[in-house]
Amino acid sequence: MVSNMPLVSIYIITHNRVDLLRRCVDSVISQTYKNIEIIIVDDCSTDQTVDYLMGLKNLDSRVRYISNDKNMGACHSRNSAIEVATGQYITGVDDDDYFLPTRIQDFLDERELLDKHAILYTDSIWK
Repeated sequence: MVSNMPLVSIYIITHNRVDLLRRCVDSVISQTYKNIEIIIVDDCSTDQTVDYLMGLKNLDSRVRYISNDKNMGACHSRNSAIEVATGQYITGVDDDDYFLPTRIQDFLDERELLDKHAILYTDSIWK
């Protein structure tokens, strides 16, 4: 990819919420910024999550899937995703949430703020 288009790793942690996960993943795949890797950590789901993720991995080469052998909790799962992330930037989204279409591009547009700050975040949508 072009050097001015850094890879952004996006992790999603999930456990037994396949319907919410679908909405979340759709919002990540639909980002206007396309140079992303999507790391999904399944924390030992017993619903249809595994089937969904196996199919998704075959449809989109940007998707990476990690499965915990036993339920380890959100913190462990996030750390697992961060350990395998290869992007210049890393961000996450919970499976019951979703991104607006320009979220990654909006953050990249403000990345010079990382020269002064360790993280960028927002908790509000301004209209």
